[in-house]
Amino acid sequence: MAIRISAPRIRKQIDMTNTRREFLSAVSSAAVLGAVHTQVGASETPARLGPASLAPARLAGAPLAGPFGIALVGLGAQSTRNVGPLLANHPLCRISALVSGDASKAQAYAKAWSIDRSHVYDYESFDRIVADDAIDIVYLAVPTGMHCELAVRAAEAGKHVFCESPMATDSVECRKMIDASSRHSRRLAVASAPLALSSKCFGTIASIDAAQSLRIDQPNSWRLDRALCGGGAVLQAGIDVLRTSRLWAGSDPVWIIAQETKTDARKFASLDESVTWTLGFANGTIAHGAVSLNYKGQGHLRVQGQLASLSSEFPSQSKWSRADQLLAFAGWIQGKPVIPDNRFNPLDAHEALQDVVLAEAIFRSIHERRQVQLG
Repeated sequence: MAIRISAPRIRKQIDMTNTRREFLSAVSSAAVLGAVHTQVGASETPARLGPASLAPARLAGAPLAGPFGIALVGLGAQSTRNVGPLLANHPLCRISALVSGDASKAQAYAKAWSIDRSHVYDYESFDRIVADDAIDIVYLAVPTGMHCELAVRAAEAGKHVFCESPMATDSVECRKMIDASSRHSRRLAVASAPLALSSKCFGTIASIDAAQSLRIDQPNSWRLDRALCGGGAVLQAGIDVLRTSRLWAGSDPVWIIAQETKTDARKFASLDESVTWTLGFANGTIAHGAVSLNYKGQGHLRVQGQLASLSSEFPSQSKWSRADQLLAFAGWIQGKPVIPDNRFNPLDAHEALQDVVLAEAIFRSIHERRQVQLG
């Protein structure tokens, strides 16, 4: 990760050794993950997952009684490359079931990871997981348009849910997911990219500038199907940018103005191709964002604070993986944190909902060609 930090001259003296140490601690969240399972004590505070806890979980506070079982829903690259190989036989969390529309693919991975055929499902038989005691957590690694229905069905089956980001295609679906988890006393969390967390060493944040892009070359990609992806650049590349801006500003957003640029009207006929916005916060911080689905390049994050500034790649390159987040989620459910507080971004469903609400405000600003007031 390329990071450049600078501190301007200020009236009062600052201990820059401590400032740098604090900064590196804040942004190098992945540095401790290699030893996290053995070095974290029970006295440390669990990561802030906050309102998603809504009701007590079945195993909350209970001692570890063998590995938590995870059902992988969707066998794309995220599941088969970033989660499955790391958790196939992990002592805290292991893959115990598979759900896929491709029967041959599911059976192949079941054999590779020693999963009995009785724990392999398709989307039609998905509700049978209610009787599968080997499943504690359902991990939704499917297109965004499928999140809401499957999350609700999983909660109704008595399972905790961890889903990919964005949480859903709109705020209505997000609230349905949260309500279902609450009604059935299950936990719900949403994946987060390895974003750099803010630190008080920067002082008051004056401005934030972040950009992220993703180029889609395959014409049949689900990312170009609005029913499956729910939206274009803002949902697929912008959620992490919006979350980062909120983390660094440390304040409530109060207004936003956005504009879309479309260079390929055929390919992106129903999706936003490239979007820029300016977001204002109650404390005076201004955040600029730029996202695109038609450009492949390294994103950036630039933060100007009262005491110091930051220039970094975005998102940060780290070893913080989905497997690590699932381990953290399982530890949170059982009341036994597996990494220290503030070492990674909140996986809280309500935070993920706020990201989608902001995305909707961007769409409204583009459609109405005006600044949109928030809150």
